[in-house]
Amino acid sequence: MTNLPHASHLNMDERRDQADEFFAATKPELVPIVSDEATWFDFDYLDLPALAQVIAEHYGIALDENELRLPFWQFLDYLNERRTL
Repeated sequence: MTNLPHASHLNMDERRDQADEFFAATKPELVPIVSDEATWFDFDYLDLPALAQVIAEHYGIALDENELRLPFWQFLDYLNERRTL
């Protein structure tokens, strides 16, 4: 068996609690493994209207699709910094 290198995940590791909260709110069938380079579009399991509804209900933020293009760890920071709930 060959050992494959893993993508960097230091930034995601620092946001484990934020990621756990996000996945608890969005309820994926299987929580994805997320590298620092991943964006929402690498593992999107909700359509945009459903995701926007969850973000609004859980974080109190109107979702801007442009933020979904950020590395996921930056998206988590965005949600955390702007949350109203």
